[in-house]
Amino acid sequence: MVPDVPSSLIAPLKTISLQELRRGSPLEKSKLLAAAKDDGIFYLDFTHDHAEFRLADLMKGIYGLSQSLFDLNLEEKMQYDVDRVGKLKLNGYKPIRRNIGGIKGQRDGFESYAISRNSILSSAQFPHPGPINTHMPLLRALTLTCIEIAQHIFKILSAELDLPPSHGLDHFHRPDAPAPDIIRLLKYAPSTAGNSEFCVPQTAHTDLGSLTMLFADSPGLQIRPDDREEWLYVMPKENHAVINLGDAMSLWSGQVFRSVLHRVASLPQRGMQERYSCAFLMRPENAAPMVDLTGNRLPKERDGVLTSEDWIKAKFGALRGDTARNESRILTGRDAVV
Repeated sequence: MVPDVPSSLIAPLKTISLQELRRGSPLEKSKLLAAAKDDGIFYLDFTHDHAEFRLADLMKGIYGLSQSLFDLNLEEKMQYDVDRVGKLKLNGYKPIRRNIGGIKGQRDGFESYAISRNSILSSAQFPHPGPINTHMPLLRALTLTCIEIAQHIFKILSAELDLPPSHGLDHFHRPDAPAPDIIRLLKYAPSTAGNSEFCVPQTAHTDLGSLTMLFADSPGLQIRPDDREEWLYVMPKENHAVINLGDAMSLWSGQVFRSVLHRVASLPQRGMQERYSCAFLMRPENAAPMVDLTGNRLPKERDGVLTSEDWIKAKFGALRGDTARNESRILTGRDAVV
């Protein structure tokens, strides 16, 4: 029996209708801006999605793909080790316990597989295991849908910041330009049978890119708002995605928009249950500067600012527990270690 989560520990996120967002509803725009400024995270309701590719249908296929993929034996999955492909880790498999975990001295408790936007949308050939290759049309449909949704969000947020077209948020996410966006499939391992010990298989972090669209049908996601000391659970809702803003949105807006601190954890008095999720992680183009854009001036290279590519590399170093300058800020978007 799943213990009830106290209402005081459930995050009261705003809900935005995908259908109304696409229609340009002033109410949905207002709700989106409030969510970006207050929380950095919100529910996206796609119950009434009537687009060519319906998210509800796509996710049924994605969950089937994930099970087929992670059911492969470890030896086969390790042939696609993400660390062998490149420093940005855009394609490949990550085994359990490679990263630091959410409890000091422990390693992570999930395996994941990344498929780059470039490998999905371009004709370039990237090596992937059979289930990925078989489901490439499904991954393409999901990628195009997420990019389309993101463009609506970027335009609304850019208008709020009064950014000129030369460095509006959509300028750094051109749909026809190569980008380090990925789809990441994740599987969290269950605790041993009967274990009620609280588990934190993923360390607290902010996302390294612009937007994350998370699809999950089981609980586990937690957030920690800046004004709270306790962690709050983001409970899954049928036909809803969870969208959170990443480091770039906070930095570009001069912290007008929030980048929410989050992790995955077990429910109270219950060990970690097997959990599948899918995330579309949208990131700025590699040369995009990770600085405040609200001054309406793009920095010069001599200013010594980190590019998006530099930020991504530093973030992965922090997640792996490598010693890095400003590691706490890179990992959590905050000056103090959480």
